[in-house]
Amino acid sequence: MMTHTTALRNTLPRQLAAITLAGLMPVLITACSSQPKPTPAPIVKPVKSIDQQLADAERFSYPKRASLILELTRELISKEPARTQKILDQMPYEQLPRQIQAELAVQQAQIAQINNQDWAVFDWLDREAVIISNSSYINSRAHILKALAYARYGEYQASLDEWLLAGPYLTEAEREPHYDSFWQTLLHVPAERLDSLYNQEKSQKLKGWLALALIYQSGRSLDQQLTGLEQWKRDWLYHPAHKYLPVDFETLKSSSTRRPDKIAVLLPLSGRLSKVGEAVRDGMLASHYEAMSKGEPLPELQFYNTQSTNINDLATQAIEEGAQLIIGPLNKSRVKALNTDTIHRIPVLALNYIDDAAKPLPVNELPATPTSYRGGLYQFGLSAEDEAIMAAERGRLDGHRTAIIITPNTEWGKKINTTFKARWEELGGEIAGSGEFDTKTQFSSLAGWLLHTDQSEARAKQLNRVLGEKLGFQARRRQDVDMVFIGANPQDARQIKPALAYQYAGSVPVYATSSAFSGITNTTQDQDRDGIRVPVMPWLIPGAPSPLEQQINTLWQQSRGQLGALYALGADAYKLYPRLQQLSSLQGSQLQGMTGSLSIAPDGKVHRELSWQLFRNGQLTPLPIVKPKTPENELSLQNRAIKPLTTDTSALYALETQPD
Repeated sequence: MMTHTTALRNTLPRQLAAITLAGLMPVLITACSSQPKPTPAPIVKPVKSIDQQLADAERFSYPKRASLILELTRELISKEPARTQKILDQMPYEQLPRQIQAELAVQQAQIAQINNQDWAVFDWLDREAVIISNSSYINSRAHILKALAYARYGEYQASLDEWLLAGPYLTEAEREPHYDSFWQTLLHVPAERLDSLYNQEKSQKLKGWLALALIYQSGRSLDQQLTGLEQWKRDWLYHPAHKYLPVDFETLKSSSTRRPDKIAVLLPLSGRLSKVGEAVRDGMLASHYEAMSKGEPLPELQFYNTQSTNINDLATQAIEEGAQLIIGPLNKSRVKALNTDTIHRIPVLALNYIDDAAKPLPVNELPATPTSYRGGLYQFGLSAEDEAIMAAERGRLDGHRTAIIITPNTEWGKKINTTFKARWEELGGEIAGSGEFDTKTQFSSLAGWLLHTDQSEARAKQLNRVLGEKLGFQARRRQDVDMVFIGANPQDARQIKPALAYQYAGSVPVYATSSAFSGITNTTQDQDRDGIRVPVMPWLIPGAPSPLEQQINTLWQQSRGQLGALYALGADAYKLYPRLQQLSSLQGSQLQGMTGSLSIAPDGKVHRELSWQLFRNGQLTPLPIVKPKTPENELSLQNRAIKPLTTDTSALYALETQPD
């Protein structure tokens, strides 16, 4: 019999379970509904390649197409300049609005600079669309590109003008990538110009740059420069130019007090090279007496004859007799023969270069010292190989691509031929041919062979024979040649230029080493050299000579002839000796000498910066920035005058047609 208690016991669990389940259902439902819903994955649009973006731009018509493409090429230029140029060359410049023309011109100028065609930089940036643009980007880029181009041509005052014009358009962050280029320009600007700007300038930051550049100017002793640099550090604590200060002041201070009291000069004073050695000696003595007249400390000069003497034995003798510095020897083989023991005992300023003193490659934009560099050896001379390198660099800078070489069949001629060829090809140029000459050479025949006019004449004669009649004919030279490099003395240069003209190459630019100009001008005879470009040291540039040059010319009449450069070498060697540590430690410091603007690289090699001059109407004139005469640019570019804004310089910088 089921009792009430039994029934309750049987039904209660089921009721409680039902109640519990009913109560839990809302909780479970709420809990389930409160869980976060899965977020749908974002739709990621694929990044289009540059090719796809360019293809998209092509669907539009001009000028929208040009605007879109220029946005893309602005970033593409630094990565793929050749491809960018092909893209930009397809744009119809004259049909575009002024704003787009300005952007296109700036990008074309940027590519021209990458391609070492700085003459084209001015052509693109001297267009009306760029000049009237009110875009900060266009104005800043145009002035920066011009500043860089002027500096590469050695027109540093014009370069500074452009940097000053670019300044107001740039933030400090935008200026920072250009500090190195701006600093190099300041180092080459005359002190008078820097001082004038400093007194006029209101910008404290720019005044700091100018103040530092003035300290680095030549004419100051090392201790004067160090005092100035320490004061500058205190005055300009947070100036960005701090990176250009020397790292170790204390080492430089100790070296500034070690000025040699006795100098041994090793020169050939007898034998075949006696005249050369005597010219160098007399130039040194002239500088010595000039220093005496100015009340400067004077060392004792002791001259040793290197003729028929072992150079290391002679150097040892000089050291034992109290020499604290050696100047010389003059002969390259004797410089090479100097052993390391001599060089480590005292500094040596050799008056020639050795082969292992090649320019070191830069690492992280800082010059590295080559492993072959002999510490304590400085090298200074009148190197024709250096001038061949200068000719190659200036020729490429002027926009030339294909050259022929004419040099004498001598060891000297072969050296400059090889040197020019190596540098020319390194810069992307091509050598179309090379010819050598001697005393029996007919220059017209040599020029005809190099320019292929002899082949043109041979073809005409063959046609006459085949047709049996004489045809009206004018020979043609090969058209790819746009430059000639020659190594020649003045007499040979007077024959080579007319010979090139006879072979229909009278308008092809001719670049030469300084050997083509002796320093003696003859307006009538030198018209045969019209159109030849030569790098010339200050000693040889016509005009008002320095007091020291006047004194040398008065005392030694032969200094006005071919030995004149050796007098200048001796004079500059004397001026260099107290500044060796200064110029090598304070990179950027220069000495304005009679053989050039002198600086010392970390490898101990003295670098000479020369002035490029052009023979015109039998006289030397400064070589202007020119547009090369080639079919390509004659069709695409128009001659324009360049008129940089200057404040206190009378220098003219003109882009003009190629002088013949």
